[in-house]
Amino acid sequence: MSVIVTSIILAAAKVGAPIVKGILEKHVGGAAGEVGGAVIDAIAESAGVAPEALPSVPAKELEAAVADVETRAPEIIQAYTASQRETNRLYLAEMDKQSNFGWMWRPAGMWLMLVCVAWYVMIVPLLNALLAALGAHTTITLIVDFASFVTIFMTYCGLYMGGNTILRSVKK
Repeated sequence: MSVIVTSIILAAAKVGAPIVKGILEKHVGGAAGEVGGAVIDAIAESAGVAPEALPSVPAKELEAAVADVETRAPEIIQAYTASQRETNRLYLAEMDKQSNFGWMWRPAGMWLMLVCVAWYVMIVPLLNALLAALGAHTTITLIVDFASFVTIFMTYCGLYMGGNTILRSVKK
């Protein structure tokens, strides 16, 4: 556990805040780490400091902040649960087979990119080599130049595979 979590757990035990203590002991890190993070953020907000500065907060102030959050802990858990419920509802709506567009656009886009890469990198050069071997004086030319194709492909891959990572890094 981090120094922040350890100091908050000690303060929670000292002021008799079993909900906060239990949340931080069980849910910091792993799949349920967001609720633990929400509790840490609420304690930091109550103490009037950034979460990283919690270990340097005097013990009495930290205990008061933990006691304050203890009274609001059920609301924090309820908000987290509502958020998770909405996330699950959106995932299920996307997978709903009633509307094929809701889930088909992702595999269709991936297959389209795969076909474009195969066409650009393998099929056109092989056809041009075959045409040259047969004595043809013409070649297959591509409408999109290589730099533009790579830009389109990397933009698609970045948004599809790493869009959430980019958004999270920009927020920080």
